Amino acid sequence: MSRRQRQAMVERKGSRLSLVRQCSLLDISRGSVYYRPTPTRSGDHDLMALMDRQYMKTPFYGSRRMRFLLGGRVTM
Repeated sequence: MSRRQRQAMVERKGSRLSLVRQCSLLDISRGSVYYRPTPTRSGDHDLMALMDRQYMKTPFYGSRRMRFLLGGRVTM
């Protein structure tokens, strides 16, 4: 049985078993039950591509120099 199938079996409300116990019996992490993915912002993909190109040119740059080169487009 796949992990997604096991996650779908978890009953959040109305179960006699606690969520912790259900996750334990299904062998899934509790965090995976609570996790809700958030969509990425539109500019993030452009920024990641820019960072990737710069990293391929200069893999020895640290986070401070990379932030300076990106011109303040990155907030940490």
